[in-house]
Amino acid sequence: MSTPLLDVTDLVVGYGDHQPVLHGISFALDEGELLGLVGMNGAGKTTLMRALSGGLKPRSGAVVFRGERMNGASTAACVRKGIVILPEGHRVLRPLTVEENLQISAMRLSRRAVRRRIADVQDLVYELFPILAERRTQLAGLLSGGEQQMLSLARAIIQRPRLLLLDEPSLGLAPVVVEKIYASLKSLRAEGMSMLVVEQNSDRLAKAAERMIVLRDGRIAASGSTSSLRGAELNAAYFG
Repeated sequence: MSTPLLDVTDLVVGYGDHQPVLHGISFALDEGELLGLVGMNGAGKTTLMRALSGGLKPRSGAVVFRGERMNGASTAACVRKGIVILPEGHRVLRPLTVEENLQISAMRLSRRAVRRRIADVQDLVYELFPILAERRTQLAGLLSGGEQQMLSLARAIIQRPRLLLLDEPSLGLAPVVVEKIYASLKSLRAEGMSMLVVEQNSDRLAKAAERMIVLRDGRIAASGSTSSLRGAELNAAYFG
């Protein structure tokens, strides 16, 4: 049996001195897998993503990535290890061009390495999102909402993650743009990237994921294959 890429065990997470938001979360994610995470607002989805990406230190439990315990690691340390998060909303630098946004995303590298990384990944980015190639000299703030989300995803890809965490990638986007975003995720998986994707739209996520986890009130209410988590069972786990 192979070792999972990400192994989360009995994770408890909270903010300050308040009661925990997450209670005893345990799951594993395999190399090359797209795992879906769904739940209502306030279920703890974003809190979990922050804890996995270094933005929030767990109170107890373990986060093990590629065999290494990551509890308490900073966001920068997580990125160096290969965990990159794409938070909810369009995270672009609006006063900069599309091309400059991509370059800034690789600035943790040396100047020479930045140029090499851009050269290595740029073709993939522009193949996935041809509109960005057409508008590479345009200011990011002048892009449409869907184009800004594509650029946000492109900025994450430039960092070449082993595990990409996506928080509501389809939020507020037109259906045609959502399909483009999910088509790009399928292509990235073909390149070997693993993903944990948070969505409220469980129907759309179920088309892309092999397995799904349902969070409710900070606990795992259900988990399993997408074929087993449909209809009444999914609704019961989702709404209680």
